Amino acid sequence: MANDNQLSYTDPVWEQHRPYVEMLARMSSSCIFVAERNGNYPYLSSSIGDMLGGDIPESGWSSDGDFLEHYIHPDDLPVFVDIQNRLLDDFIGSMPVDKQKDYKHIFEFRANKSGEWVRVISQHQVLDYNSKGQQLILGTLDISPDQTPGIGLRFTLINFKTGEIVPFAIHEEAGKELTRREKEILKLIDEGMYSKDISDKLSISLHTVNRHRQNILEKMNADNTRKAVNYARKLGLLT
Repeated sequence: MANDNQLSYTDPVWEQHRPYVEMLARMSSSCIFVAERNGNYPYLSSSIGDMLGGDIPESGWSSDGDFLEHYIHPDDLPVFVDIQNRLLDDFIGSMPVDKQKDYKHIFEFRANKSGEWVRVISQHQVLDYNSKGQQLILGTLDISPDQTPGIGLRFTLINFKTGEIVPFAIHEEAGKELTRREKEILKLIDEGMYSKDISDKLSISLHTVNRHRQNILEKMNADNTRKAVNYARKLGLLT
């Protein structure tokens, strides 16, 4: 790719940061990106093609969101998604905005490079909140110097102002597996059906449907069903 890729994306907060991100990309050998929590990428430096192999088309890489996740090893992906959600929603999301920017989230995982699995290091931090109140995440992507095969995802959380390494569990104790009925209901929710429609279709009470919905939200650590659907799909629970 000759040019850095950017979405047709207009936001006054992002426009304030754009010149500095572009300067960082010109000065760095890393792949630089900015991502929204919904999976859109306002910015992706052209070095991504060299980093992961091949040419990333300017139209398409951002059209369905979650660009980076498409390259992550299937065994590492659910762990990556789970950490991201717990970290940004519960831990960092509960802090004042100025404190959120003090933390660097360092992931090391396997990524697909031209059909082969290579270990990469992806470092993230909260850049700002856009005008819609969504987190903008600044990230860098590099090939890891440790290419030991068979190692799963590693994660480190650092407060780079204090140098403290913050304990953060890679695996959450609560299970993410949905029951057969919960999967059935979540698929119907994804099709746009309301609780009353689901109740009629499955011949179960409205109370039972709502209880299943609540269980789904708790298992997916989501505050609404759209997030639950997206998360469950990333984890392969709706296939």
